[in-house]
Amino acid sequence: MLQLFNKILVIAAHPDDEILGVGGTIPQLVKMGKQVDVLIFTDGSSTQYFNNDAILEDKFHEAKSANDVLGSKVLPREDFPDMRLDTVAHVDKNIALGKIISKGEYDTVFVQDRTDINKDHNEIFESTLVACRPYPGQNVRHLLSYYVNSSTEWGNLLKKEAFNPNVFIDISETIEDKLNAMSEYTTEVRDYPHPRSIEALRNSAKYFGNLVGTEYAEPFFLVYSI
Repeated sequence: MLQLFNKILVIAAHPDDEILGVGGTIPQLVKMGKQVDVLIFTDGSSTQYFNNDAILEDKFHEAKSANDVLGSKVLPREDFPDMRLDTVAHVDKNIALGKIISKGEYDTVFVQDRTDINKDHNEIFESTLVACRPYPGQNVRHLLSYYVNSSTEWGNLLKKEAFNPNVFIDISETIEDKLNAMSEYTTEVRDYPHPRSIEALRNSAKYFGNLVGTEYAEPFFLVYSI
């Protein structure tokens, strides 16, 4: 399936989401000669670290370092409020995403899933749906949502609708790239058995891989493919 993708945008509500969800798939795309850009849509962690610009900058330096490991490019960050995307008008998020997607002429977009327990993830999914809706002249041909450790699994348990992947990408050859990239996020990595620990990420990839007969895999929900 990856051969169908050419210019790819990975949308992340927060720094590290892109690695958690697509960190094993990104290096495969890069090795195939594909362009992979990463958009971090919020200011990163202003709610957690109010008025601490140094920590916010550290997170984006970590994002660049992590994506350098994978070969993806981090776009200039947006400054929408972390953990408060639901306070921003839906149309404003739609317009911002639409401009970026249109300017980049992306044919493939990855975004967080609507079933996640994190409200920001839900908001960004809904706005991405609007920005990527098929219409004459729309560049986007493939839209997929991805699994985020420490958010998607709790959505599965506590929300009426669960994340039900219908696409699995074998990342057996790139699992170490994913884990090495995540290690660059020193402000986000936690000790095992936290779901954002390196060991838990490996276990999660192994679980999804074993579902489909591979050693490691990343799961996605294909929203549409044209």
